[in-house]
Amino acid sequence: MNWSIFLAALGSTSIEFFEVVAIAYAIGSAGYVREAIWGAVFGLMVVLSVAIAIGTGLQFLPLQPLQILIGALLLWFGWGWAQKSVRRLATGRRAGWIDEHVLEKEGIVLDQESLGFSKLNFLIMTKSVALEALEIVVIVITLGLATSAWSEAIAATGLALLLSLVVVVFLHQYLVKLPEVLIKLGAGIMLSAMGTFWLGEGVGLEFPFDEFSILILITLYSLAAAISVYWLKNQVVA
Repeated sequence: MNWSIFLAALGSTSIEFFEVVAIAYAIGSAGYVREAIWGAVFGLMVVLSVAIAIGTGLQFLPLQPLQILIGALLLWFGWGWAQKSVRRLATGRRAGWIDEHVLEKEGIVLDQESLGFSKLNFLIMTKSVALEALEIVVIVITLGLATSAWSEAIAATGLALLLSLVVVVFLHQYLVKLPEVLIKLGAGIMLSAMGTFWLGEGVGLEFPFDEFSILILITLYSLAAAISVYWLKNQVVA
């Protein structure tokens, strides 16, 4: 069992699934249940088709370019998530989907005038699912290709989807207590560390402790994040 891949996939995909399910729940609660369901299904089908094409094509790349590509993608995702989470921790802000008015916070305006099935609301749901699911697919594929730990990456993704459905649908009133910023920061740090390691290997760097160097990188990135949060909080106070 590759726990590092399992935890990285669980943390990173959980946040994306939470956002998708929260938006679907909000659209359904607004009276557009069919649009939310069919938009989610269609969006997932489109992204799954893209995922199969991407995964099949990447398998034929030689190892070194593949390591560089995987490392760059994970570092890009992880660094972006870590930066956003650090700023939110420093200012005490939460993600838009954590709010009761999730559609307003996410800048989503529903069509309230169409009678029957609303094509516009269906497209809004499809777009929301497709954008988040595409990030999930890229992360899972890169983690799987880099380590061949496909079962861990896929199992963690399935668990993340199940957890997001349970929390949003059945425990919606407790959603505000979810430490989503810390989860996203932790996932961002892990992805950044793994991306740094595989990018370094791809360009020919030799890490002294092999894959244990990822733990050292996680520690260094965590310290940098903690220092950044502390510094930004002082800047806000000043």
